[in-house]
Amino acid sequence: MQGLVLVDKPAGPSSFAVVRQLRSRFGVKAGHAGTLDPLASGLLLVLLGPATRLARYLVGLDKRYETEIRLGLRTTTGDGEGEVVEETPIPPLEEIEALEGEIELRVPQASAVKIEGERAYKLQRRGVAVEMPTRRSTIHELRVARYEPPLVALDLMVSSGTYVRAIADHLGGHCRTIRRTAVGPFRVEEADEERVLAPLAALVSLPERGLNDDEALSIRQGRPIPGDVKGPVALHFAGHLVAVAQGDGRMLKPETVLPAA
Repeated sequence: MQGLVLVDKPAGPSSFAVVRQLRSRFGVKAGHAGTLDPLASGLLLVLLGPATRLARYLVGLDKRYETEIRLGLRTTTGDGEGEVVEETPIPPLEEIEALEGEIELRVPQASAVKIEGERAYKLQRRGVAVEMPTRRSTIHELRVARYEPPLVALDLMVSSGTYVRAIADHLGGHCRTIRRTAVGPFRVEEADEERVLAPLAALVSLPERGLNDDEALSIRQGRPIPGDVKGPVALHFAGHLVAVAQGDGRMLKPETVLPAA
């Protein structure tokens, strides 16, 4: 048993709690490819069995979110669970719509980022104040779905590692709801906890190359094969993912090899 499960996580449980449930259900190790904070709902990518090794190729995918922001009130956490720390002017629609491109944002304390080995949201719940780092993010797309001050609803496509709470804080407000609707090519409408996608289907964002018998044997033995692709490439044989290799334009060197099906 190995592959990818698309989960529509409800608000409340942690990503680890969802992973633990799937680990118990399928009886194999499991791990997610990009966490969702407990407050947030939406698409969570969970890898099962040996396919957990593929997480590195999924965590950097762009994400799409829907969020409702309460403008005019900043909170300690960037969401409604925190204490109000500041009243701010409500930005006009034009200012919100212009918020695209690269931007420096402070990571909210209610996030799942680790501070000295512990999740920030756990420290926040215990009342531990910490200095949160800043992170450069890219807002690829921003669409205002509804502007009814002091509320605004946004549809966002952002780079991996972008915190929606930080965007709300940048606008002088805080998030009331956060929902992740897409991760790379995967959509929340496709979520089904009972369906396990094959490892090759988990890597649809990578270029692919089929192998012959000799090439498949070489790759499984850790030996490179000729190939003109640069960057990661999914190598498959008889419809099954054999490995992910790194190409330098001349050779494909196996980087992550899966056990034979």
